[in-house]
Amino acid sequence: MSLKPRKKRPPIVPTGEWIRDHLMLVGEDYAYSMWKKFSTYLILRGVTPPPSYQSFAKYIWILKRLRLIQPTRIEYTPHGKPRQYYRLTPGAEFREEEWRNPQKILYGEKVVLGRRRYRRRVLKLPPKPRGRPRRARE
Repeated sequence: MSLKPRKKRPPIVPTGEWIRDHLMLVGEDYAYSMWKKFSTYLILRGVTPPPSYQSFAKYIWILKRLRLIQPTRIEYTPHGKPRQYYRLTPGAEFREEEWRNPQKILYGEKVVLGRRRYRRRVLKLPPKPRGRPRRARE
């Protein structure tokens, strides 16, 4: 058995910093276009699958709540939803920690756990069996 050397991937810029750099470069853009370009960026660096548009749109929403980006104009298209364009809020490009981890800044340190993770991590209970119970052997 031979061990193949692993390919070293180039470093990946966090999503928030990528959005900041992209908006600094182009001025303004809409969310779907940014998502397509970000997905291409990740695929070229070997990250598959890229994030869904829904998760990217939530990221945009968080940046908007933190007032790092602001809506500029709406462009109506004949075949779909109107496009909301965004640009950087003046002076926001220097708030480094907020771009690096905006969810932590918005929600704080608390982590919301689902029912199963809460039982396992907080209550230290074994996981409940899922599915149909096994048939008893004779």
